[in-house]
Amino acid sequence: MNFTFLEVDNNSLLEKVFAFRYKVITEAEIFQGYVRDTEFTDNKESDKYDPFSIHFVALNDNGEICATVRLIHHCPYKYPTENMTFNTDNFQRDKLGEISRIFIHPQYRDLKTTKEIIGNFKKLLYIKLMDFGVEYSYGALMPNLIRLLKIFKMHYYELSEMQMLGSMGLRYPCILYTKKFGEDNPELIEAWKKKNG
Repeated sequence: MNFTFLEVDNNSLLEKVFAFRYKVITEAEIFQGYVRDTEFTDNKESDKYDPFSIHFVALNDNGEICATVRLIHHCPYKYPTENMTFNTDNFQRDKLGEISRIFIHPQYRDLKTTKEIIGNFKKLLYIKLMDFGVEYSYGALMPNLIRLLKIFKMHYYELSEMQMLGSMGLRYPCILYTKKFGEDNPELIEAWKKKNG
């Protein structure tokens, strides 16, 4: 399988992202509380953070979305993870972001394919984190996703005990440090340097 990884740069593709997210969320048992509490329109899932996000997609050979992730940055609202209880004093607002909506179609969730998808998303995310001066990124993560991302050298650190994130279910409020992210993945630093000449 050959994938194309890119930043979403037009409304047509962004609408397809929202449709993809709707499909993943409505079909997954873990999100059923969120589904019950959300009034979706046009079979799409989006929220107030999307206009303040950079969206990335993986497309399969047929040009269909098979994975998504977003980076929320310089957001005027509380970040999603900030709806949980933990100490936020250590994080400067202008250097903060949040990585969320890490969704992979069930067809591509074997370990080898997931590693390829996350590996390419890591490169895109790191470049944007550096470009935007984001030094740390929140994540509201389930334990199994924390473990998986650590295997792929995305080391999130838990900020508090596991707790409910609204109707999205139990999560750990976590933080990813951009500096540590780069140190663990030197190829990302090289990619950013190459991109910036």
